[in-house]
Amino acid sequence: MSSVATTQQRKSQIGQRNKLKRNDRFWLAIFVSPNLFMYTLFILVPSVAGVLLSFCEWNILGPINWVGLENYRRLLDDELLIPSFIRTLKFLAIGVLPTVFGGFLVAVLLNWKVKGIGIFRAMFFLPLTISSAVAGIAWSSIFNPEAGWINRILKIFGITGPEWLASFTWALPSVTIIVIWLSLPLVIILYLAGLQRISPEILEAAALDGANAWQRVWQIIFPCVSATTILVLAIEILAFLSSPFEISLLMVQGGPLDATTSLAYYAYKMAFEQFEVGYSAALVMVQFFALLVVALPIIQFRRYRRAKG
Repeated sequence: MSSVATTQQRKSQIGQRNKLKRNDRFWLAIFVSPNLFMYTLFILVPSVAGVLLSFCEWNILGPINWVGLENYRRLLDDELLIPSFIRTLKFLAIGVLPTVFGGFLVAVLLNWKVKGIGIFRAMFFLPLTISSAVAGIAWSSIFNPEAGWINRILKIFGITGPEWLASFTWALPSVTIIVIWLSLPLVIILYLAGLQRISPEILEAAALDGANAWQRVWQIIFPCVSATTILVLAIEILAFLSSPFEISLLMVQGGPLDATTSLAYYAYKMAFEQFEVGYSAALVMVQFFALLVVALPIIQFRRYRRAKG
């Protein structure tokens, strides 16, 4: 009798666990479905539509015509494609590394346990609360050749400042500086999270061994947050592929003389100024594959680091 009762009790417990699992799956579906719906509607559907449009000809108002690989063949004859692509690479080259290393150094400084550090943290996180439009307006006044404070400071030292946003030479660096300023807060937050995981005993031991502050930063702290660095690199590559388009559109409309026209902005111009949506989609696909070429080695390196421990 006792064995029968034990068996029935076990069956009852299994039934209760299965019921709980069914309830968990039900509520999981309830909570996940809105996000899944929004992700499908605003990410998956536009992505698939963009790929399909790259094989079509469409001027927004007229019918969509299938043209196969014609848009991609046209890329080979486009004289503006390579300059736009090179400017995109320039954005990445002069923007990503300063953002990553600058964000790391600022995070190290903000990680100090000193009185009043919260004020400085709030100051560095301020750009997170500012939209690209507001940032564009604010920096336009800063870069103003007559009234901007950058040229005023240079004038004190007898230096005539350039016409930043109107200069073919300085427009692209100026836009890059704005994107760096907008990107720094997220980089700092990610590095601060990584720095919190470093054991203080490691740094104390290094200090006892005679390592100065600079050596501790680059030889101990930076290697300890290598996983965070790989993540930050991937995020900033994405940021510098898209954000310069927003700032360039708001401030200089890709000028002067296309000096700030990146591949993303060129695709925007083809879609909404020339009304060649299909060709614009093909340009976006070029940017996507360029992103894969840059991002895949970073992902593989991160897996390698994890495997090595």
